Amino acid sequence: MKRKFTLAFVILLCAFELELHAQSRLKMELYGGPQLMYQRSADPIRNPLNYHLGINWLYGIKDDFQLVLQAESARANFNYDWYPNFPSTNPAFKAFYYDSFGNFRLGLRKSWEKGSKAFFIQPNVGITVNNYFDFFGADSTSFFLASKESRIVGNLGVEAGVKFYTGRRNYITIGIRHQSGLNSLNSAEIFSGIPRQNQILVERSGTYTGLFVGYGIDFKGRTKEEKETAKLEKLDQKTERREDAWGNGMYLSIAGGLRFRPTSERVPNLEFSHITSEYQYLLGYTKGRFSFESGYGRQLAYNRLQIPGDVVQTQQGYSVGAIPLRVRYHKIIGEKNRLRLGSSLAGLVILGTRGLSNIGQAGGNGNGFTVYSLDSTPLEQTSPGKMFFNAGLFAELAVFNSSMLTFTMSRNFGSPAVGRENITGTIYGRPVNQELTGTLDGWILEVGYKIPLGRFFK
Repeated sequence: MKRKFTLAFVILLCAFELELHAQSRLKMELYGGPQLMYQRSADPIRNPLNYHLGINWLYGIKDDFQLVLQAESARANFNYDWYPNFPSTNPAFKAFYYDSFGNFRLGLRKSWEKGSKAFFIQPNVGITVNNYFDFFGADSTSFFLASKESRIVGNLGVEAGVKFYTGRRNYITIGIRHQSGLNSLNSAEIFSGIPRQNQILVERSGTYTGLFVGYGIDFKGRTKEEKETAKLEKLDQKTERREDAWGNGMYLSIAGGLRFRPTSERVPNLEFSHITSEYQYLLGYTKGRFSFESGYGRQLAYNRLQIPGDVVQTQQGYSVGAIPLRVRYHKIIGEKNRLRLGSSLAGLVILGTRGLSNIGQAGGNGNGFTVYSLDSTPLEQTSPGKMFFNAGLFAELAVFNSSMLTFTMSRNFGSPAVGRENITGTIYGRPVNQELTGTLDGWILEVGYKIPLGRFFK
């Protein structure tokens, strides 16, 4: 009895060790992405992009070779014109047809490891399965007979991609895959009219080319030593990213805000009508306490016409594009690199104006009397190439250890006339014919996000 118990224990221990050994080599990947299914037809069809989703089970047979079992669903569809009253082509409807193919493959993956990344290539062989209904009969109205069928063909494929490792042995994959069907699947058949006429036939073999993004899970956990090492590496990376964010080098920035025009431009009973928006895309370089940046921005503007007891905005809103040329001076507050304060000065070169249009509007006093009736006609703009200025104060806060949020309060000044238009019509019965312009001056409250490029290009 004791011998049997001992033998059973040894067998169980060996099985447990074998399971741990196998588990250390086992990985799973979930992936998906767009794909283009190649389909053939003598009839006019449109073949749009679709998707494929799948799962991989990988078993390591060598350090750089893995056996891969794949299962995925790939959707095949096409668009066509459907004529319910064929042979009459009126009415015509845009319609679509779709199938979902199952692909089951066995592959061999070869990997080349390089630090936190790895490149891989993987040939595959497998089968494509399509389950479908075969409509084999119909009467003169709308009654159809069908049977459930399956079609299976072989396929060959190859894929290649890059793995980016995370801190827990898991990884992200990005790659491209091509599969070629070795034979034809069932044809897709479309009929118009009752009884069935105007047949459309589409041949498919399961051949497609696709891009995929996936996430891989390594079932081998980290040892205590590896966890401690990873913790130290994470702290080092955190420090390095913070230094990159606050140090010298190039950066990208996107910002948006509100521009506050004088309250005299506010339309009565429209509380925020004197507030407009603006945005900027910037590329900059930091050297010591100075930053220099430029890019592209647009600011929304309105023209206003003052009439007795009212303010009329003669346009629905137009925008002015400009290239900012800005210099910033900043100082880090505290020793933890979490706050930076500074000032900025910029000159903005105007590029052009969008959104001016021919527009007419009228307003009355509520008793049937027309106070004003105005027509606006855009004129040739004289502002392109001219410059206005912006000055202000800003604060930058560290976020995600590698980027910054920027809060800015500034003021535009020295704006040339923008949005030139000619106004004609009447105000209280008196004729009006005058040129009207707007301005880009005003206070600006802005929030931006800045990310250093050094973390991507080292």
